[in-house]
Amino acid sequence: MDSQAGVKNNHLLKMRAEVLSGFISALDEVRVAATCLADDNDERISKRGAGLIRKIDSFAPSITLIGQVKAGKTALVNAMVGIPGLLPSDVNPWTSVVTELQVNRKLADGDRKARFTFFNRSEWDNLVSTGGRLGELAGRAGATEEAEKVQQQIVEMRDKTEARLGSSFELLLGKSHKYGYYDNELIQRYVCVGDPDDEELDPSNKRGRFADITKSAELAVEIPQFPISMRFRDTPGVNDTFMVREQATLKSLRGSEICLVVLSAHQALNTTDMALIRMMSNFEKRQVILYVNRIDELENPSEQIAEIRENIRETLKTFSVSEDSEIVFGSAKWAEAALSGDLDALSEDSQNALLNYASARPEVDAADSNDHTWILSGIPALMEAVYKRVLEGSGKRLVDSMGSQLSNIYNEIKAEKSAVHQLHDSGEVVLLETDEVKQALEDLSKDSAAKLQKTVDTLRNNLHARLDRAQSSFVRRATDALIAHLDRFGEQDTWQYDATGLRLLFRSAYVQFAATLKKQAATLYADTATSIEDIYYRAVGVEIDGFKIEAPAVPTAPPPVVLARTIALDLNSNWWRRWWQKRKGFEAFAKDYSSLIQAEVASLVQELEGSQISEVLDEVQRRLHDFVQEQRDTLVIISENRGKEPLLLVNKTSDKSVQIALEDALAAIEKFAA
Repeated sequence: MDSQAGVKNNHLLKMRAEVLSGFISALDEVRVAATCLADDNDERISKRGAGLIRKIDSFAPSITLIGQVKAGKTALVNAMVGIPGLLPSDVNPWTSVVTELQVNRKLADGDRKARFTFFNRSEWDNLVSTGGRLGELAGRAGATEEAEKVQQQIVEMRDKTEARLGSSFELLLGKSHKYGYYDNELIQRYVCVGDPDDEELDPSNKRGRFADITKSAELAVEIPQFPISMRFRDTPGVNDTFMVREQATLKSLRGSEICLVVLSAHQALNTTDMALIRMMSNFEKRQVILYVNRIDELENPSEQIAEIRENIRETLKTFSVSEDSEIVFGSAKWAEAALSGDLDALSEDSQNALLNYASARPEVDAADSNDHTWILSGIPALMEAVYKRVLEGSGKRLVDSMGSQLSNIYNEIKAEKSAVHQLHDSGEVVLLETDEVKQALEDLSKDSAAKLQKTVDTLRNNLHARLDRAQSSFVRRATDALIAHLDRFGEQDTWQYDATGLRLLFRSAYVQFAATLKKQAATLYADTATSIEDIYYRAVGVEIDGFKIEAPAVPTAPPPVVLARTIALDLNSNWWRRWWQKRKGFEAFAKDYSSLIQAEVASLVQELEGSQISEVLDEVQRRLHDFVQEQRDTLVIISENRGKEPLLLVNKTSDKSVQIALEDALAAIEKFAA
């Protein structure tokens, strides 16, 4: 499949890409220096140079799209990558999967263009035996009638799936299908629901054949006009019927640079979009972009847009979500028309809306009508917002990290050169022998690791205690509110309590944990780097002008998106009406309600601590270990070759071109940082 077939105006994708020019220049300089290092005869330096190249090649910030059903998420992501119709946009929400478009990524498995991964046996069994998360919640809330309905629907789905796949069903679970191509028919086979009537009439119709058991889909797309590699993740609608896909959506958000919320101009954002609001509330405001699609369907967009924007901001404010998040208005249909160069294909209403909106945007001045329409579609403004957030976030972290590594290599080379010319008798300084260098670094490694472990344990315990206090406080307040309601209205009127306050308390605890971790780990990393500098001095015997060892960057804690997971307290009033009807007496209400909240909250805390927190703490410890080990390798070589000629690294890196490459890379990084 020619990914850009039928796209006449793919030059439009370059619009606003200049935002990344300084970043790309810095990466180019780093690649030159890293290539020189990777070619070195010294295995240590070669390995580190190759590692820098892998970092550059693997850099692909991810943007996850979430939104209302029929808001046009899929049409939008197709327009963003400049390939209208790439992903089918008529997917039934609960059978769709998280689909990732990997733009210009260098893949380990070479020619692979598409990969579809299936649920494993335990995931499938959990779905069909309990009804997934929804069945679990229904059972916990005592909503037996709803639980039975869910189970009945799940059984019907299971029977149809197993009948459709036959004997291959068992073999597929936990596996992946890979292809060296992709087209619309192939994609529909894995991510779209099939029409049972069509299947009966035409057995050869393979649409949706694997959709029920497909967990994720990945497509590798080559778009030369894109300035960097990126990953776009299209997720199911937020009303995932059985919450089968909710966990996958939250997981993709956790690893994303940007949360792109897609709304419909007809719906905008309202109080019924609580799943969306919960997801947004766990990101920093700079990580959230709202795109209001389908303004081509408004009668008077030039006036209606201001009103829609105000309504969105009011809704965000109501639910304590930053109303400063950027909001972009546009139309994926206009973008498709501009890319194809066929504006006449737009309906009369859409063309009228386009003219109306253009009259309100006099600052948009493009000679070509397709360029003009592309700008009004909102895609350039959206991509500029994306690019800027990449620069502020993962782009900056990448450049800072590589700058520290190159600076360390540069200084290590200077230290090695100095060591070559030193004699064991170097005046007042008693030089460390190789065994003493090893011992000093082993002692430092153990000491630093012990201090970090103590910090980690303290932070984990403090967080756990704070989460416990938040849980107890919430349960107490909710139970008190329930009793007050019973006192006032009696047992005939049902009651429901909002869990927003609980999530805010949990999020506050997590944010404080992440900030404290970053501060304390950074201090420990810096102290370790300073101690290593001292060992260098004692190994080389002279002070080296400008010598400094840069500490590694502390890993960034991902947003606590697990807090957006649906819990029983979020279920609609029908569930609670039946829960209410099954209980008699104040004591039964209070006791059962308290137990339900505690069970729900405990599962939330367990997932927060067991996944996100554990992962980031493990990464903090791994980086410290790798940093000390890397410096140990260099210091041992220095001590072993002190006063000896030749030294392979010195011979190689005495070539001026390598020195210049390192200096140019560091200068480019400094310029980018400025």
